[in-house]
Amino acid sequence: MAIPDFIQDDDDEHRLPLLPAGTRTESHKDSFFSDRIEHQLFYGPVKRMADELYDAGPLNGPRDALERLTMIQRLQSSLDALTSVLLADSAEQVSESLADTIATQDSNTEEEEREARRSAEYYGIDRGSDQVINSNLIAEASVALRESPRKVAKRMFHAKGLRYVCKDTLMALAAGEITVKAAHDIVKYAQDLLPEQISQMQHLLLPMAKTASDDAIYQRARRFHDRMRPESAEQRRKKSEEHRRLTLQDDENGMSTLKYCNSAAVVHSIKNSVKWVADQHNDPEDPRTREQIEADAFADIILNGWPGHEGTPLKPRVSITIPAVEMLADPSRTVADLEGYGPIPLGAALQLAKDAPSFQRVLTDPWTGAAIDVERRSYRPSQGLKDLLRNRDEHCCFPACRRPADRSEIDHIDDWAHGGHTTRENTQLLCKQHQMFKHALGWKVVARPDGSKMWVTPHGLNSIVVPGSVKRVDQFDHVSDHCPERPRVIPLPHVRLTPEVRRVLGLKPHIDIPEKSPVTEPPHMGGQRETG
Repeated sequence: MAIPDFIQDDDDEHRLPLLPAGTRTESHKDSFFSDRIEHQLFYGPVKRMADELYDAGPLNGPRDALERLTMIQRLQSSLDALTSVLLADSAEQVSESLADTIATQDSNTEEEEREARRSAEYYGIDRGSDQVINSNLIAEASVALRESPRKVAKRMFHAKGLRYVCKDTLMALAAGEITVKAAHDIVKYAQDLLPEQISQMQHLLLPMAKTASDDAIYQRARRFHDRMRPESAEQRRKKSEEHRRLTLQDDENGMSTLKYCNSAAVVHSIKNSVKWVADQHNDPEDPRTREQIEADAFADIILNGWPGHEGTPLKPRVSITIPAVEMLADPSRTVADLEGYGPIPLGAALQLAKDAPSFQRVLTDPWTGAAIDVERRSYRPSQGLKDLLRNRDEHCCFPACRRPADRSEIDHIDDWAHGGHTTRENTQLLCKQHQMFKHALGWKVVARPDGSKMWVTPHGLNSIVVPGSVKRVDQFDHVSDHCPERPRVIPLPHVRLTPEVRRVLGLKPHIDIPEKSPVTEPPHMGGQRETG
């Protein structure tokens, strides 16, 4: 049986037999000698296999290629073991240094540190708690590894399990003897077991894991766990129901998948209800398949209510950006942008926009696609700024965070209390969690002249964040740190100002504008302008 893709992820380090933070001697060596031994155990295999691959020379046939692939797999296992050690050790050691690091940063004044403490009180957090320290480190590690915090959190779970609980598995992984997947499955099913049971599981599985498939180890680890932790069917059902959830996954080509997990009785009732609605549709001319009719019926029920009812009180709201000039110049090559998802075909966007109750014009930079202004005909300035940030940033501006604009708030880059102004250059969208990171946990952000933001972590790592609406980043200049040069000649397509064009651009019929313009460079948009 294959490993199911949809298995619920309920891994929790609190279900592992871990000693309290600060008492894990594996991360606190008591001598230089033991430090050097560990260095050789975890770095030695990586260096040896990397050197062997480098010294192998040109490829000599398919057998040689297969042998090198085997070596690369072993190297990946060793690298994962080393990554696990670094993550677990840093999580253990940072608890002793993070508060000091935040307090002694060169850029922090005494007043800023007092404000950070007040912010911690405001957000209701203890900067020295294990949970806050772990979350902060995961955010920093996501910058270092260029991965999402969620993925790094999963790495941290496996790291602590290997470093402190499944030590034999860690050593086999470091030697390249087992795969990363096998090691992670052993940690996963070590949850809720006693230390002696975990030792027995490793003793049984590790010899087999050196040659068996990942699927075989997964199945055996799961069965061993179930034998050691027998539960009644009713207990397992109640435990599973705790993980009911609704999740969203974005697919390709403008599609998304909604996944709903609940008890079998509830899910089957929903499915049967949708089938009943679909059964009422008896149009022989309808070209849709049965599956398509059920999918459309389900969407209608969720968005508009059951047939014969008035529908849901809260109607869905989506935001679509359609580049009008590009659409008029070459519709076949134009893509629109669906907020929270990304590019979608122009035809799909126009279909969605057809029934839109209102439009809002957004001025975008023609070189990068970034939103730089919004119309304010019917909005107060504060609402106009909010609309601009929603279109420009699209989501929280913290590194690797994708929380949408609806779940984020306006944040001053330079604090209002220190003279920061409420301008588009000094504001950004931040979710609640990452406002707390910025104001209470020592993260710094600097607005750069090219429109990007540079974040600095408490331990000094840098991460550049570009506004979500930017489509082209080749004009951004992070190294020279100045506003990017604009091309002097813009090869604009010739578009006639037909009544349709005027309507899209919001031009009144009586306004006379020449269809050809002698201008060969864009209007001044900031930075220094050469003259003479």
